[in-house]
Amino acid sequence: MRQWLVSLIVAFQFLTRLPIPVQVEYDKRYVSRSVLFYPVVGFVIGSILYLASLMLTSGSAPLDAAVVLLIWTLLTGGLHLDGLMDTADGLGSHRPREQMLAIMKDSRVGAMGVLAAFFVLLIKWASLWTLIDRLREGSIYGSMLLCVLLTVPAVSRGAMVAAIVRRPYIGGEQGMGGLFREARAGYLAGAILLLLFPVILRPSFGWIWLTIIQAAAAWLLVRHFVRRLGGLTGDTYGALNELVETVGLLAAVYISF
Repeated sequence: MRQWLVSLIVAFQFLTRLPIPVQVEYDKRYVSRSVLFYPVVGFVIGSILYLASLMLTSGSAPLDAAVVLLIWTLLTGGLHLDGLMDTADGLGSHRPREQMLAIMKDSRVGAMGVLAAFFVLLIKWASLWTLIDRLREGSIYGSMLLCVLLTVPAVSRGAMVAAIVRRPYIGGEQGMGGLFREARAGYLAGAILLLLFPVILRPSFGWIWLTIIQAAAAWLLVRHFVRRLGGLTGDTYGALNELVETVGLLAAVYISF
């Protein structure tokens, strides 16, 4: 039981900047097992975002959406956004595979990375703006917004688990991704079961469609990353999370719940 609790703490400390004043050992056992709890981290992030959207009462949906997005980014410390920018710089260079991987390891950010981050944040902000505006107009219920904000970050992190378990890691032992080598298929199965929580909270075809769209986007992205790079790295895990979240928010705007 203690090992699972430590793994849960590792998941939150690794994926968020939530203040958890507990020191744990980051060895391969705990880090690999922690992937089971990635959807739980997504649910907690989504719950905080939902509470923030209710508490923000400026009367301006664009401003409140921007603040919610700021909170979202601060909760993760920009970890996944950094991976997105590195991945965009590497793949956007259209160089041979080895050179793309070298560019991704470079701490400097290029034009493609800046553009990728800009458009991802822009689409997220516009989508949140639309959803918050609809909530205040009464065209969607609070439970619908809660379902979206729980599902989107949870499924994106579930996609990371699938990528970690099912696809080869090529980032080398020095990267954090190397600690996930012992992740098992059973952890992926457990993560998928945890993703059923939103549909239990509010059964709807909208949730099913949203999950299917995010899962399809994740499959296409992982396939593209593996084809271009020969495998996945810690940066591509972060890029996968950001892009699947963005697709999920955008889809939520067009799906009827």
